[in-house]
Amino acid sequence: MLKKIRLVGFGLLLLAAAARADEQSEKAAADLLHKKLAHEAPADAQILKAMSDKDIVVVQGSMDHIEQVLRAAQIKHTVIQPNQVSAYQFRQNMVVMVDCPGVMPDAGVQRLERHVRGGGLLYTTDWALQNVVQKAFPRTIRSTGGSTGDEVVPVQLDDAENDNVMSKMLLRKKAQPQWWLEGGSYPIKVIDPARVDVLAHSNTMGKRYGASPVVVRFKHGDGEVIHVVSHFYRQAATSGPKVAASAVGEVTDGLTASDKAAFANSPAAQAPIADVESSYATQRMTTNLVAGKARRNVELDREYNQAPRARAQLRAAPAASAAPVATPAQDAHMKVLSRQGDQVHVRDDAGNEGWMDAKDLKAR
Repeated sequence: MLKKIRLVGFGLLLLAAAARADEQSEKAAADLLHKKLAHEAPADAQILKAMSDKDIVVVQGSMDHIEQVLRAAQIKHTVIQPNQVSAYQFRQNMVVMVDCPGVMPDAGVQRLERHVRGGGLLYTTDWALQNVVQKAFPRTIRSTGGSTGDEVVPVQLDDAENDNVMSKMLLRKKAQPQWWLEGGSYPIKVIDPARVDVLAHSNTMGKRYGASPVVVRFKHGDGEVIHVVSHFYRQAATSGPKVAASAVGEVTDGLTASDKAAFANSPAAQAPIADVESSYATQRMTTNLVAGKARRNVELDREYNQAPRARAQLRAAPAASAAPVATPAQDAHMKVLSRQGDQVHVRDDAGNEGWMDAKDLKAR
């Protein structure tokens, strides 16, 4: 189904005004984000500062713009094109974000599956559900086969207190973030509830489209996948009273007096509170998953504690005559999965798996 085609002329002027308004809310959210991180999660603030632009890779799309959220939140990143995915040198410490629609050659989809298997984090939106996720990770989630209207719906967080991705997403304790559904967005059908965690849902979506999940997560190999309905970059105004964020004292709870004054006097703080809350929720979620991935990388570094002695081949079976399946990089980090005599089954940090002689491995 094609996405809704926007009208030209007056309609374009309205879209331009909406884009400017949303940019204002993104700036206000980013200002609050960094001020709150300094007080609530200084370790996460340090992680963001220490990150390289190589740590987050965005696969650019034509419909979503995760890179604009990252830019607003001042998170370094690299943007590549879909036709670059299959040959890109992903490593397990990276977060890969795929913009909607996520159309790419099958070799790119297969490369993303190996990236996650080897410890990487994959974040996808909207049509990438069909174009990437259900191809690379069958029997986890898939499209219901239906599509949404163009609307903004309230979202309920399933475990905001304990889940590391959804933590601290709310600017107001009793508020509900609002999520924009692009006309033609794909509702999520969970195939394996035992494997897939629903992090946020919308009762409104459940009633209208028969599927309520908005943000889901599942593990694959040593990595994980996070998928969201519709787009990460909100391109429509939220509903609710048009009260300026600066007029709502609760949004600056926990900040110093000087930080509160600085926010109140910033032009961006005049954005409607509902828009700022929505932008803040997506920015905080991004920050949470990036910081969580950095902590997971410490664990992965301990687990992948082997390296090849030489440029050895990985084989399909524990026999010297078995067919080669991959050649790990000379500087690859490797994890032993199992042993059979003098043969070891290993996985490298690029997600390749196979058998090799134990004598060809060394401790890193």
